Amino acid sequence: MINPNKYPFQAKFVSKFVVLLPLIAMANLTSINAAISKTLKPSASSQIFNAKGELVGTATFTQSTSGVKVTLQVQKLAQGEHMVHLHENGKCEAPDFKSAGNHFDPKRSLMDNSHDHRLHHMHNKHHHHTHYKHEDMKHGVDQHQPAGDLPNIMVQQDGTGTLTATLSELTLGTGHNSLLKKGGTAIVIHAGANGKSTIPNVDYKTRIACGVVKSQ
Repeated sequence: MINPNKYPFQAKFVSKFVVLLPLIAMANLTSINAAISKTLKPSASSQIFNAKGELVGTATFTQSTSGVKVTLQVQKLAQGEHMVHLHENGKCEAPDFKSAGNHFDPKRSLMDNSHDHRLHHMHNKHHHHTHYKHEDMKHGVDQHQPAGDLPNIMVQQDGTGTLTATLSELTLGTGHNSLLKKGGTAIVIHAGANGKSTIPNVDYKTRIACGVVKSQ
């Protein structure tokens, strides 16, 4: 123990050092917690290919408090507006990409798995209305929008386009509403939107590009 009367300078230094130790420890702990939090934050990505196997886009997915944030960048696409959806299977088999299945819609899946015959019958009867975006729902048959439906992307004259959106009903964690669920999911780009195709003699609903969503 330092005698403060005999060694006033040393005693003062030690006193300040003892006070600083907890502050230094707290600062280090905060930095460690921040690093761990950043590391554990779920994220995913997807490389999107057309029917010829050409890379035409990339998408990134990050978890936020409000849902899954999606950032999409495309290239080599026809100019105009394209529908973009997340689909229920992590499979992208060219040329039609039907292997991706229907839109990723956990709420609808839960309804279909129930024993309510009436709801199941309505789903089958109006499936073609729920399989695509708002333009196919304008008849008023089914106003439900699948949780995996993204806004349309506008492609410029040079074939590029960007889109950012947050899907509030989805997650990158666990559960039936996770993009990283068993069997995976895929992001699909269509030939057009609002009843108009960007490609001559090709239906606007045609799936022209697909990418599997993979954990990073």
